[in-house]
Amino acid sequence: MDKKIITVLILIVSVIGILFLPNDKKKILSNMDTLAEYCSSTSEETAIALLKKAALAAKLCKNPCMVQIDSHNIHRDFLKKELTDQIIMMKRTMPETSFSFYNTSIIFPQKTLAEITTTLQLTEITSNDRFSDTYELTIHAEKTDGDWLFSFFSVIEFMRQ
Repeated sequence: MDKKIITVLILIVSVIGILFLPNDKKKILSNMDTLAEYCSSTSEETAIALLKKAALAAKLCKNPCMVQIDSHNIHRDFLKKELTDQIIMMKRTMPETSFSFYNTSIIFPQKTLAEITTTLQLTEITSNDRFSDTYELTIHAEKTDGDWLFSFFSVIEFMRQ
């Protein structure tokens, strides 16, 4: 009887561990959701909130982080301060914009490296209209001290909607 109870307890603890402890894929997806939230903007956002969100978005990235956008001839490393500045500039020029990631696929070629393919949808609301742009992205994330940080962003393709 004691062996059955111990076996059941071990089974229950294992199931709880699998279901409720965050795994690497969940951590990466959570970071992507957080990045989308921090990059999204509203016209009511205060200057302090804008600065804070931009800095927090950059903290999700390695220092430096490679950004590649062939259509704009961008292929270089950005320091966290530069990423923060770029996010601030983007948020100021597009005050009513939401970011969303869809159709995300994650593979792990190494234990501490993830390759992510995803669709990014930007929706901007102006006083007269609503625009959506969609981009296919390749993102790399590296596990550093237990945290997954983005190390590479590449825009593969721009798709009109």
